[in-house]
Amino acid sequence: MKSLPFVVTIIVGLVCLPLTVPAWDGFDASTTGLVEIIPGNLPSRGDTVDVRSYDDDTTQTYLVENVTQNARTVEVVVRSTNGGARMLVMEGH
Repeated sequence: MKSLPFVVTIIVGLVCLPLTVPAWDGFDASTTGLVEIIPGNLPSRGDTVDVRSYDDDTTQTYLVENVTQNARTVEVVVRSTNGGARMLVMEGH
């Protein structure tokens, strides 16, 4: 019974932890605006990702068309539902 306050404290602490979704930082090759891809893992062709643009603080869903890994970066070409394509240069994974 002496450990009950400790257990309650641990449970409350775990419940109150902020839930964060890992993101992957980079920039838009045409505008050089900072972006992040959510989720933060390396996408494959055909995957759907959310791209957050820091310049205008918006998030849009894209379809991944191509992924090219270079020595220090990963180039991800994405296309929106209206047909607009973007090349995102992301930190190497």
